[in-house]
Amino acid sequence: MTDMSSTDLSSIDLGPFFNRYDRRNRIVLGAAIAASLVLSASIATRLLDTGGAGLKGLPAVWGMGVAFAPLLIAGWWTFGELIVWGRRKASPPDRSHPASAVDARNGVRIANAGFAFNLVLLGTAITEQLLMASLVFRYPVQGVLITRLIMLAVGAVTIYLGNLWPKMPTPRAPERAAAIRMKVNRVCGWVVVIFGLAVILLGLVLPLLLPHARDYRP
Repeated sequence: MTDMSSTDLSSIDLGPFFNRYDRRNRIVLGAAIAASLVLSASIATRLLDTGGAGLKGLPAVWGMGVAFAPLLIAGWWTFGELIVWGRRKASPPDRSHPASAVDARNGVRIANAGFAFNLVLLGTAITEQLLMASLVFRYPVQGVLITRLIMLAVGAVTIYLGNLWPKMPTPRAPERAAAIRMKVNRVCGWVVVIFGLAVILLGLVLPLLLPHARDYRP
């Protein structure tokens, strides 16, 4: 998944890499929200046609199947664009991102880990809608098993991101600000890792929490 050549590292300019990274993220997010809106429209049309006959928890189906995923993707996209805006605001007028070789290498690894996290998060949102679509279209699936696998994947990629977080590039001056920033990065890394472990643990015990929810059935 690495998207940076050795010439990028030797030039110590992350500008070209971030341009490619932002473009790739926008393509993936655009495809995800398009797919999510198609699924939302399909589920909503089915519910309006049938009136949700035989379905339990109809408000939850409307909320999770129609509204939640596109709102989540749109919100995550907005958050990402704010990060891009802040990065560009802090960069020189020529949009370059000068960095040492170590910071450049760590920055690329963290960015690629973030991209992997994006893929898993977007895949989770779309899969959740597919499960709801299977419910409203009367095609029962192993919902608990799929949800369990999703949670394990989210937990694993979250732990991976948390392990890289303390290597986030930090400013070199003033030294006190850099030291505080490094400490904050370490704390954030631990928080992210603990969250990932919690998600994995919840995924492992999910069948015990939902002993009777074997299938998504009307």
